[in-house]
Amino acid sequence: MRIIHNKGVCDPHVHIFNGRAYMFSTHDRGPGQPNFRMDDWRVFSSDDLLNWRLEYTLRPEDTFLGKCEECYATDAAERNGKYYMYFSHQQYCIGVAVSENGPGGPYKDALGKPLIPKGMVDTACYDPTVFIDDDENKTPYIMFGFTCIGKKYYAARLNEDMISLAEPPRPVELQPNWDSDACWIEKHNGIYYLTTHEARYATSKSIYGPYTYHGKFMYDYTTDHGTFFTYHNQTYFTYGVPENLGDEKIDPYYRTTKIVYAHFKDDGGIVTDEFIKVNGVGQYDANWDVIKGEWYFAASDGIYKKENEDGFELRGIKNGSYLYYQNVERMRSNAPIELRVSNGNKEPCTIEIRENSPFGAVLGCLKVGSTGGFDRFETFKLELENTYGTHNLCFVFRSEAEEAARFEDFRFTKVRP
Repeated sequence: MRIIHNKGVCDPHVHIFNGRAYMFSTHDRGPGQPNFRMDDWRVFSSDDLLNWRLEYTLRPEDTFLGKCEECYATDAAERNGKYYMYFSHQQYCIGVAVSENGPGGPYKDALGKPLIPKGMVDTACYDPTVFIDDDENKTPYIMFGFTCIGKKYYAARLNEDMISLAEPPRPVELQPNWDSDACWIEKHNGIYYLTTHEARYATSKSIYGPYTYHGKFMYDYTTDHGTFFTYHNQTYFTYGVPENLGDEKIDPYYRTTKIVYAHFKDDGGIVTDEFIKVNGVGQYDANWDVIKGEWYFAASDGIYKKENEDGFELRGIKNGSYLYYQNVERMRSNAPIELRVSNGNKEPCTIEIRENSPFGAVLGCLKVGSTGGFDRFETFKLELENTYGTHNLCFVFRSEAEEAARFEDFRFTKVRP
């Protein structure tokens, strides 16, 4: 499902600052352009991933670039209480602006010249991604480039000031090389993930490579520039697609943005959900056939997704753990609900279904006895005490055991005609 519909918001890079999601994006001028015409960079924010507020517009004329219409991808980072916005131009240079007021700006050109000028290295110097590693020093890196016609991506450490390079950019080794741009760096279980245009990805043990290419994790040919982010213990992939102008018309130079949940398989592969591509994140419908556990909007620390034969299950659930599903629409009054749960303990586990938060009003309480093993899921039913309409549901687990339960999915019992 598209967000910020019909506004030309594309090349999304989302970061979580101060508990809120901030999207740093480019801005397609409008439908009917002969090529990419992008007049500025924009910052949006949201706390539910559904409703986005425009926080700031960085215009090229407020930077060393001057007025132009080739405002290519941007990224952002925080360091020592300041926020840095890295912007690029189609003529192959990257600049940096800084905000001391917060991630929503205003941003001022930090250098008055490019951080990475055209010709510094033999690649297209645009589409930057800034990555803060999880080492002791929280080392910052910038990566950029274009791998067509024999070119490469390049990466370099940034200095502590975030507006200068700590080393000359180094070529990133790809095995094999593939033609793309729009690089992004993510790290999962100690492995660096390099993702690019069309949801292609590769992995490495070093940020500089060599990266082993694994292909695409999404197969829609319209998938454009995309990035990952983690919010409330959930991982997302956000990406651009051509805007749907009606009558099955799409415009490749007028794009919009989607967000889907992203899951990592046991072998490190990435999985997204075709159903969520259509229906979107952060909202649910009681008429869906199933609401998978891994589609939660928020989960307490320690809960994680684990691949199983049916897709994924949720583990790491302890006493007091919770799962939160906001905006569950079209719930019937006193809605009958079914949960797929396993309990390998002798002692029962109790699941409280609460309104709005782990401390909200109790809508229903379910006792889950032993299922004969944590690998044996059973269906448990109860009827909620709720009014008709939209509710925010929070499942809170209570147990005296070290592991309370494992969770697979839930659904609402449909009324037979």
